[in-house]
Order: sequence, then structure tokens, then C-alpha cells
Amino acid sequence: MALLPPRCAAFALLLLVTPPASAQPWLRRAPARPPPAAPTLLLDERPAPGRVLLRLRSPARPQHVVVESRAAITSAAAPGPVIRAAGACDTPCHLWVPPGTLRLRSTAPGLRATDLDIDVAAATSLEMRAPSSALFNIGTGLTALGATMMIATASVALAQQIEGVGAADQLRPTIAVTLSLLGALFLGSGIPLLVAHRTGYRRAPLR
Repeated sequence: MALLPPRCAAFALLLLVTPPASAQPWLRRAPARPPPAAPTLLLDERPAPGRVLLRLRSPARPQHVVVESRAAITSAAAPGPVIRAAGACDTPCHLWVPPGTLRLRSTAPGLRATDLDIDVAAATSLEMRAPSSALFNIGTGLTALGATMMIATASVALAQQIEGVGAADQLRPTIAVTLSLLGALFLGSGIPLLVAHRTGYRRAPLR
């Protein structure tokens, strides 16, 4: 068998000891980067073509309101609504927004956060509610306590009647009535607080 020339032997040896291209990190292709997201338009306090006026105010204290305009079109790369425009201001204030469905998020110290959708087709004025978080929590507690007392009292009295408990061991009518009245009082005090401090808004006349 004839011997290979020195240059051919060196080249063959180099091929044997060189790792394949797939094992060389510097030869690997970089992963494809997703296309950049479309820039979000900023809502402004100045008139702009294709936008309508949105006035915001709130009673008692200012609220920080974030407004987002969302497109209904979705894509496979970025599922979910696409934000077309966004802006924020402290009430009382106004923004020029694209007509359509808007997402409003309002916050303020001591108030419940509001997160809601509204439909705006023309110039609109909204008054954001100012729901107290403390009073809403008190209303929730009173309502839950009152309902629990009334249900528990009725359940105990009914169970004693079904099981045939002696009259001497049954819950006294005066105690049952007192507990039921207290439960109704707590329930009646809590529900108005829940209603008065719910989140939301009302449409107000433009000024």
C-alpha cells in the first residue's frame, strides 16, 4: 500500500480531529428574534386627527387614571388585545382618545382601584366614583356577619325541631329572635355601604 504524501496525510488528520460544525458554538446560527412590537401611540391633551375628547373628573379627591385604547385584532405571535394608544392623567383632566372601547384604571390613596371598559364614540365626560376601601371592607364584614348570624340561628332552631330536642334544651325563642334581629341589623347596615362604595363611573354633561 503506497504511503500518502505528507501534505495529504496532514490534511486527513486535520479532518479526523476537527469537530463537526454543529459542535462549534461560534458556527451556530443565532436564534431568530421576534419582530419588534408596533409602537404605542400616546394619548395627548391636545386635539389630534381621528380622536375625540374624553373629560375625566372625580368627587372629593383627585384620582390617577390610566387610559388604554385596545384593538380587537389579535395575532398568533402576540395573542390578546393589542394596545393602540395609552395615556394617563390626574383628575380633573382631559385626553384626546381614539373612538372605540377604552380601558380605564383609576387609583388614589384610600380608594378602591377601578378597572373597567367604556365605549366612546364622541366627546364624553365621565365622573369616576370615589369608593372608600375602608368603608367597603366594613360593609363586607357587616354583611357577612349579619348573614352568618341569621343562617346559623335558623339552622340551629330547625335542627333542634327535627331531632326532637326537649323544650328545656332548645334555643330559647327570645335568644333566637334577638340573634336574628342583630343579624338583620348588621346585614342592613352593610349592604348600603357596599352599594355606596362600588366602583364605576357616571356620564356627566360636557362643560
